[in-house]
Amino acid sequence: MAEGDTDKHSVAMSEKNSSEHEMNEPGKTDAELIKSYLRKTDLHLLPLTFAMYFLSVIDRNNIGNAKAAGMDTHLGLHGQQFNWIISAFFFTYIFCEVPSNILLKKFGARVWLPLLAVCWSILVACMAAAKSYETLVVVRVLMGVFEAGYVPGFIYMTSFWYTRRQQGPRIALFFSAGVFAGIWAGPLAARLQSINGALLGYQYIFIIEASMTVLVALLMVLVLQDYPSTARFLSPAERAAAQRMLEADRALSPHAQYSTRQVIKALGDWTVWAYAIIFWAAATGGATQAIFGPTLIKAMGYTSTRAQVLSAVPSACGFLAQLLSMLLPRLYSHFSIWIMLFSSCACAFYAIIATTNSVHVRFAFLCLSNFALSPNMPLVSVWMSHNVLGATKKGVATACTVMLGGIAGLIGSHIYRDKDAPVFRFGHIF
Repeated sequence: MAEGDTDKHSVAMSEKNSSEHEMNEPGKTDAELIKSYLRKTDLHLLPLTFAMYFLSVIDRNNIGNAKAAGMDTHLGLHGQQFNWIISAFFFTYIFCEVPSNILLKKFGARVWLPLLAVCWSILVACMAAAKSYETLVVVRVLMGVFEAGYVPGFIYMTSFWYTRRQQGPRIALFFSAGVFAGIWAGPLAARLQSINGALLGYQYIFIIEASMTVLVALLMVLVLQDYPSTARFLSPAERAAAQRMLEADRALSPHAQYSTRQVIKALGDWTVWAYAIIFWAAATGGATQAIFGPTLIKAMGYTSTRAQVLSAVPSACGFLAQLLSMLLPRLYSHFSIWIMLFSSCACAFYAIIATTNSVHVRFAFLCLSNFALSPNMPLVSVWMSHNVLGATKKGVATACTVMLGGIAGLIGSHIYRDKDAPVFRFGHIF
């Protein structure tokens, strides 16, 4: 390098270092700024997105609680009609993830995620007014359009805020909200259905739970921010330190644009579909347990209210397992080994449920199967997020992964059939 070039290079480096020094808060290192950034970001992003996923799972699955509260009898549902009402949700759910993530990038998480929540909660409340099988099917189809975008939207949003290593425990925590919802869904529904008023018990379940979702959505509009670079709760020094950290990890940039050509290319990548298929396998059991848990327990001989309350126990086991999944990759980083281990245990536990008539054994292994099923969904999601790079490809891969999870729900809606009661052997073997 020539002497003149050396001088110019030194001046440039000096100016860069001076600029970065000015951006740092006095007396704070980059490590301290990153620690402050993560604490503030977690506080603003995680509690409300956790609460919203908790409520979205309740809103999606409270149709099962409503059945246990007598909705099917009141509306005269028969045969496979209830199963088709459940599966109607997934016909639109499986096709709307990719478009929703594209719109999230366009409008920002602060607007898009709360908008989705308000729309689906209005539809949940509409189910309280439904008078026929056909009406319930239409409402559930529309619910699928709006709920489809929330899970892939959250996963995609975290790609702009966290490094791949930081994403893992936060995605696991997010998914644990779904299982945590199962702990409270039954007891909450039991309390709501016991309200003595002008409406039937199951109608209070729909209306009050939908109102809770609207409230959290309004709070999200006030608290959420779209990107670190525009977040009002961060100082300039924290934003600069976060930008350096994210660029070093190749996290997604808020300036990245969606390309139709890249969307098509991503859809043709076999690895995207491989992650989605693994997620589908993991989600099939979880989707069915969330909806049919009260029905399976009621078939063991418990009253409707008692079954609602007891359905919290398998969900509590699943919640503990998902919290455990936050730690497992730190002990051993090969996600595939953990996924195969938990899947094998779940298969064994379901085989035991299907081959015994003892109520106590069936209930115990229902809890154990939920424990084995629950870690796989966050593990697959984190695995995919670690290995897929680029704004377009990660957005498409995330959406495709959750899309096949929707197909799991569609299939799972039909494996626990009324004609198989009280043992439901076909569903457990499936």
